[in-house]
Amino acid sequence: MSSVLCFAHGSDREWEAICVDFDIAVQGDSFNEVKAMLDEAVGSYIDDAMNEAEPVRMRLLNRRAPWHVRTGLTFKLIAFNIFRGRTGEAQASFPVLCPA
Repeated sequence: MSSVLCFAHGSDREWEAICVDFDIAVQGDSFNEVKAMLDEAVGSYIDDAMNEAEPVRMRLLNRRAPWHVRTGLTFKLIAFNIFRGRTGEAQASFPVLCPA
């Protein structure tokens, strides 16, 4: 098993999570909900990719979020750490286990 890096941010009942390694995003009402949804989405994505022919499989398994998305997430994480507790938002990064 390996893992991919994911980020989530939100407040109250509005949460978003993204897997930057496969450019998959979900929305939900809580951190636990988006974490579970992203775990399922990543697993399903990998299973489907593994059923494709080799050139397509490699392209799908090496798909990354665009640089501007990754850069934006980095700035959000920096801002969150600087202004922690002042905005009412929460953020987290977490691994999602991938079937080998």
